Amino acid sequence: MAIFGALSTGRSGLINNGAALSVIGNNIANVGTTGFKGARVEFADLISAEAGGEVGKIGLGSRVGSVRTLFTQGSIENTGRSLDLSIEGQGFFVLREGQGHVYTRAGNFSLQPDGAVTNLIGNPLQGTALNADGTTAGGVQDISVAGLSAQAKATSAATLKGNLQSDAAVIAGGFDPTSFQTAFASSNFSTSVRVFDSLGKSHDVSVFFTKTGDNAWDVHYGVDAGDTGGTAGALQSVGNGTISFNNDGTVASSTGASASVTFSGAAAQTIAFNLGTAGQLDGMGQFASPSGLNFVSQDGFGAGGLVSLNVDARGILSGTFDNGQTRPLFQLAIAHFAAPEGLLPGGNQLYRASIDSGPEAIATAGSQGNGTIVSSALEQSNVQIAQEFIDLISTQRSFQANARVITASDQLLGDLINIIR
Repeated sequence: MAIFGALSTGRSGLINNGAALSVIGNNIANVGTTGFKGARVEFADLISAEAGGEVGKIGLGSRVGSVRTLFTQGSIENTGRSLDLSIEGQGFFVLREGQGHVYTRAGNFSLQPDGAVTNLIGNPLQGTALNADGTTAGGVQDISVAGLSAQAKATSAATLKGNLQSDAAVIAGGFDPTSFQTAFASSNFSTSVRVFDSLGKSHDVSVFFTKTGDNAWDVHYGVDAGDTGGTAGALQSVGNGTISFNNDGTVASSTGASASVTFSGAAAQTIAFNLGTAGQLDGMGQFASPSGLNFVSQDGFGAGGLVSLNVDARGILSGTFDNGQTRPLFQLAIAHFAAPEGLLPGGNQLYRASIDSGPEAIATAGSQGNGTIVSSALEQSNVQIAQEFIDLISTQRSFQANARVITASDQLLGDLINIIR
């Protein structure tokens, strides 16, 4: 009898609208959850299994066709924390779970005591290791910064920029390298350059400029002999050369501008001193003003410990060390799916691949359709609270209407039973 069918139809409406209320409630509950993606219930109608005539057109109610996750972009908000990351565009962060992968849009990662970068429940973030020059050093692996340090680099080049006084007096007898005292006394101008040996220890190389004639100078390099295993305080000559100038103060020629030294316990090294290019004023110049330097640089540095981590738009995780050096460490792996709505929710804003989503395609940020990384920012929930309240009212009224169908069917059944009285 159709009245009994109406009871079943009303019942299906109550069950399905109850499911919709649960989904809406879950959306509202997660309106403040980082990286959360809202969902909606999609209904499908049921048709009578009977064939023929108009009976086959009578509906039997509805069922839950699917609960669709909506992967629309959530708003991105600045946090100022370097390991808070978000993806602007398509793609998912890749995390390891056991021997497999899970995926998320929630980028609130943290550094663990063992050096691993993980999400809130300990799944390690995945990426590819990079060499110091930015080239790939391996496949996709756990991102860990345990024990990372900046290896010391011996100085191999130094640059001096400044002026040598053109009207300085010529030193009678030339430069005397017998001691630091005689060296200072027999030079028109002297300075020192802080350099590093292969072990990262710093040393001072003294540079002496002695005028030998018009527009002509000798250059001598020396170190404290105590730094090379000799007598501390004694001058050890480690190189010499010459520099001459044109009448306009630019460099005419520079020869032998290098120092070769072996510091105690370290490897032998040669330091090339750039004093300027012929015909240019990009190094030392010669003018009538007092001698002096305005720029000194060298390319060595000591060993350093990791101070901070930063991620750029391409997902390259770089480390800054306390010796002033910065180098790339990892590049984040970003997963792309042909049908992301087919991903299976796993809780904690994690998703798993399924037959419906297709397999993962791992690439990098900004490539293969993937979005770019916004660092020090988090993607917020994409739930629109106003829309959820509208859907809540609509679903509530639909639930009440289906309840009225059951009530009306019950009254009709009651009237039918009372006919025999």
